[in-house]
Amino acid sequence: MKRTEPTPLLWHYGAAAGTRTYVLAPFAGGSAYSMGDWPAHLLRAGESALVLQYPGRGPRAAEGLPTSLGELAAEAGQAVQRHSTGPVVIVGHSLGGVLGHALAVHLENAGREVELLVASAARTPSSPRLDAAQVLAMTDAQWIQEITRYSTFDPELLDDSAVLDLIVPVLRADYLMLARHAPEPRAVSCPLLAIGGADDAWVRAEHLESWAAYTAADLTTRTLPGGHFYFRDDLTRVIELIHTVLDGDRARKEHR
Repeated sequence: MKRTEPTPLLWHYGAAAGTRTYVLAPFAGGSAYSMGDWPAHLLRAGESALVLQYPGRGPRAAEGLPTSLGELAAEAGQAVQRHSTGPVVIVGHSLGGVLGHALAVHLENAGREVELLVASAARTPSSPRLDAAQVLAMTDAQWIQEITRYSTFDPELLDDSAVLDLIVPVLRADYLMLARHAPEPRAVSCPLLAIGGADDAWVRAEHLESWAAYTAADLTTRTLPGGHFYFRDDLTRVIELIHTVLDGDRARKEHR
């Protein structure tokens, strides 16, 4: 699917002015490439998608790494407002789920309709996540263990110090953003879908259920086969789940 880049932060797919816009927020250490295959499966007729390209990686590798999740969400919110129309669906994976909540708050405060927030493999913004001092003290060996535990990255590539030097600073910066994030203390108005992998040691069923405190509408939780990156095993199933929740919510609104 063809993409354009209206700003360095946004990769645009689909209709020029979508009837619905999906905003996709990648995980810690990830770039827009990591969710660049989602729009081809996600978009239906007349819809558009914006994938967030965080600074300090991919085409933005020469830029400084982000230090504030709240500031990144505010910048993303302003960009989404300028470069999209219609209601918004926010889908964030892991760090992207926490960022997605902050983005939803920003957009709702600006008067934009958010149809659904999808928190994928994400603990809630106020859940115990990471300790900044521990993140800063991690050795290369500990980073290798962390990378191989939660991803499908080829461990043999991590034997190359040049590869490690590219990956670790980005991942460290993202972990520090999470550790230092002071969340907006409010629930969003839109429904919330929390999805996790059955074998994910980081995000368990109780973490998905705890998202109930972050929506004033309905919470739907689903556990799918797989680990922290469960969607890589069956993206179609994830997309179908998102569409089902969206269609069900629209049907309920039409019958009120």
